[in-house]
Amino acid sequence: MREDAETFARRVHAGQTDKGGAPYSGHLGRVAARSRAHAEALGLPRQHAEWCEQIGWLHDTIEDTSTTADDILDAGFDPAVVQAVQLLTRPAGKPYLECVTAIIASGDRLAMIVKLSDNEDNLDPARALPSAPPELGLRYRRSAEMLRTALASILPNDTTARGRDA
Repeated sequence: MREDAETFARRVHAGQTDKGGAPYSGHLGRVAARSRAHAEALGLPRQHAEWCEQIGWLHDTIEDTSTTADDILDAGFDPAVVQAVQLLTRPAGKPYLECVTAIIASGDRLAMIVKLSDNEDNLDPARALPSAPPELGLRYRRSAEMLRTALASILPNDTTARGRDA
């Protein structure tokens, strides 16, 4: 389903560019790869790592396109994937860190991993966003710190934590 997620995301984000003017699919692909790598490094089951990769591709589809959660579900994606994408969708006007707090409060580790990966891509010096205000970087750093702390507290290195469903 990774290829399906990539194809779906490329189709619904066709023609979009990121804040630096690059094709938006580049950001989505990097977030997907980082998400899978984080899930694997945390020792999550293979299925969860695959879901993290799918969510990485799909994480902005509801927020930045006319796509709905039902569209993603109807495309055959697992309900855990759709749930995480919904959690990652920032409602208009809601402060960014409030959204991050809600993701953490949900306990959905898949959404937390993908949001962390999104923050890391947004902070990557190789992706320098020339017109981004300095407070944007502060916001992403604070969010990443919150997410790392939350993930560390819910993913101790034991088999019970790794075996739990998302």
